[in-house]
Amino acid sequence: MTASFAVAAAAAADNARPRIGLVLGGGGARGLAHIGVLKALEDARVPIDCIVGTSIGALVAGSYAAGRTPEELIAESEKADWDSLLSGSLPRQNLSFRQKELDRVGDVPIELGLRDNGTIAFPRAAIGTQKVEYFLRELTYGGTVANFDQLATPFRAIATDLENGEMVVLRDGDIVSAMRASMAVPGVFPPVPIEGHTLVDGGLSRNMGIDVARKLCADVVIAVDVASPPLKSAEIDNLFSVADQYTRLMILQNQRPQIASLHSGSDVLITPQLDKLSSSDFAKAKQLIENGEAAALMHLPELQRYALPAPAFREWSLARQAKQLVPKPINEVQVAKLDFVNPDVLKGALDVAPGKPLNNADLNERLTKTYARGDFSQLDYELLDTNSGQMFRLTPVEKSWGPNYLNLGLALSTDFDTDNRYSLTARYRRTWINSLGGEWTSLIRLGDHTQFATEFYQPLQLDGYAFVSPYFSADNQPVDVWLDGTKVAQYKYRRERAGLDIGSGYGKYGEVRVGFAYNNYRGARDIGFLPDENDALENFSQQDWGVRLRLYYDQLDSLAFPTEGTLFNATVYQSVNGSSESGKFDPYTQVTATLVKGFKLGSFGGHVRLHGVMQEGGSDDELNDLQWLGGFMNLSSYGYQEIIGDSMAYGRIALYHPLSFLVPDSKVYIGGALEVGQLFDAVDNSQNDLHTSATAFIGMDTFLGPFYVAGAYGDNKKARFYVMLGNPY
Repeated sequence: MTASFAVAAAAAADNARPRIGLVLGGGGARGLAHIGVLKALEDARVPIDCIVGTSIGALVAGSYAAGRTPEELIAESEKADWDSLLSGSLPRQNLSFRQKELDRVGDVPIELGLRDNGTIAFPRAAIGTQKVEYFLRELTYGGTVANFDQLATPFRAIATDLENGEMVVLRDGDIVSAMRASMAVPGVFPPVPIEGHTLVDGGLSRNMGIDVARKLCADVVIAVDVASPPLKSAEIDNLFSVADQYTRLMILQNQRPQIASLHSGSDVLITPQLDKLSSSDFAKAKQLIENGEAAALMHLPELQRYALPAPAFREWSLARQAKQLVPKPINEVQVAKLDFVNPDVLKGALDVAPGKPLNNADLNERLTKTYARGDFSQLDYELLDTNSGQMFRLTPVEKSWGPNYLNLGLALSTDFDTDNRYSLTARYRRTWINSLGGEWTSLIRLGDHTQFATEFYQPLQLDGYAFVSPYFSADNQPVDVWLDGTKVAQYKYRRERAGLDIGSGYGKYGEVRVGFAYNNYRGARDIGFLPDENDALENFSQQDWGVRLRLYYDQLDSLAFPTEGTLFNATVYQSVNGSSESGKFDPYTQVTATLVKGFKLGSFGGHVRLHGVMQEGGSDDELNDLQWLGGFMNLSSYGYQEIIGDSMAYGRIALYHPLSFLVPDSKVYIGGALEVGQLFDAVDNSQNDLHTSATAFIGMDTFLGPFYVAGAYGDNKKARFYVMLGNPY
């Protein structure tokens, strides 16, 4: 038999064989088992003539349809940082500096909208899919086709119309948009608008599209069920498990009729044994894939009915590879209309070279930079086939709950002795007041420390390289006076600040400011007394004005538990004139500097923090910006504000290790810190010496902020214990 006759015979046999459709159902992380099934099918030489996917099934099906091999999908899924992909937030280093400044306030990371009529608006989704989009573009080679029948394997994605609950079968357009729509779990991921429909997860209407596969091509259906089984009664014991059970049952209700439609003599249903592997176990990709492959192998006798001879399967594979998705040159660029964000901010993202295919890595970097401004809930794009090339359509989604934003925060702390503090914060932010991105931010803090602060930030250029910023703040907090380790008095300490800065911002890195500043300090003894007290210590007040210079650089990966990056903040204030209650005022210079450096030491993370405030000039009768040591992570073995003065130096080195042996991939840490500090010209002269403290803690990076349980011991020969959420100081 000649080679050409063999190929012809194989082709004839291929035409005579039944067409096989593969249906991949939804199930969250459990759907990674689909990859193992694909591997087993190809190893058994079972050809796939068309493929239908729902939710995570659409991710696997779309990637395979684009031309990815099972081996490639295994490699991509195992190397993917799923926690990062599904977090919805960018790495902190990539955020714009303005966003990092808001981060330092310590708000709960829920950004609400505040309508002009006073009503509250909520985000449409808990997690953005910006990084998921980049991942899907990589899986599909950064290309698309006019019709999904033209892919290496004809493909359909199933989504649900959010308005009426009906199934929507996606068969053309942008393949990544179709995959995202099928995966858009309501309330978790944002809906995807396509051709007048608002689309969400296909599992709501058809978790297994067996009927869709039959219409597409299938004489024989191989279906893979990875849906989570219903919970047992004993497992339904709280509101979250009730909601979970509701979702599971809803999916099963639409899935059962589809499974019942399978033909017992020809179709194959594969149900991987996933036991207690959940829909969120993306970190267990390897195990999920292996379980999927094992499940398919259990059905090998049934599947071998459809296996091709080795030469015919090789021909089928080569034909599939020849149709692998290839990006075409961009020959048209479009951008959707914006409501309040200046469209010029998208110029960088739209810097697409015509006549060339997209450089995905370069485009993703530019999109990330624009997304990091915080103006958009999504910054997506579509690729639409135009025969001769591809249309690039940028589809930015402005935050539907903006441009007025409200953030709330909570912080609590106790040392089980002399200090119990709390803090409630509310921050209001109004963006895009004008076309250059003017922004007004105001903060109210209630608790032991009350504060009101407001700032108007006005860029002089859209990129923020130059700006002006008037500001005002008023603080009122108690200041404790200690003598010989005992709290003897408390003062009401008030300060108001106002000024006007001009400055320059440098994207995600930092900014520099210089401007006029006014300060007003007042204090009055509230309770207790001081031995040999005098009138100067009974009440005091001072006001001064001068020039302030500030330099801020911030590339830390985390404020609470950094492991890389640097934060540096330096402020120089030179008073020019002023007055005090004593009638005497001497100009002074105050220099404040903070350096934080994150590092890794094997499996440990850690950081070094250095902080200092030095004041030169002024008279002994003047009292302005008080400094203190004492309190958690500020010389922890000493009571809060136990050492007070006008100049100080502090240093800390901390190490922490994630408790992954207890909770895999957790943000729970065990760690410790060594601290050293000194006040100069302390109220209690005996405290002018160098002091040390050692702290051990268990910390957790929680939704509400960092949480600590800690104990400390220092050169004062005292132990002090803390429980703290956030930073109430």
